[in-house]
Amino acid sequence: MAKITILDPVAPPPDVDPDPGPVAGKLAGKVIGLRLDTAWKSYEWVLEIWEPKLVAKGAKVVRWVAGNRVSDGGERTSSELKRFAADVDIGIVGLGN
Repeated sequence: MAKITILDPVAPPPDVDPDPGPVAGKLAGKVIGLRLDTAWKSYEWVLEIWEPKLVAKGAKVVRWVAGNRVSDGGERTSSELKRFAADVDIGIVGLGN
C-alpha cells in the first residue's frame, strides 16, 4: 500500500496576551464607545442588549460605524476613528471571537 501525507490546512492559534487590560471601574459618568460596521448584523443585536445595561449603570453611550478602509473613504474612516478613540473613556470594538 502506498504512503500518503495528509496536510492540515488549519493555522496554529495566535499567541494570546493574557492581560485583559485596565479595569473599567464604575461606569457612571463614563463615555462608552460602541464601534460597529455594516457587515456584522449579529453584533448589532448584542449591542441592543448591552447598550441599555450600560446606560442603566450611568454611562453615556455613543456609537460609531466604521466606513471604508481604502482610498478617500479610508482616510475619512481613519480620521473618524482617531476622534472616536479620543472622545470615549472605554471602547467596545467587538466580541473578541
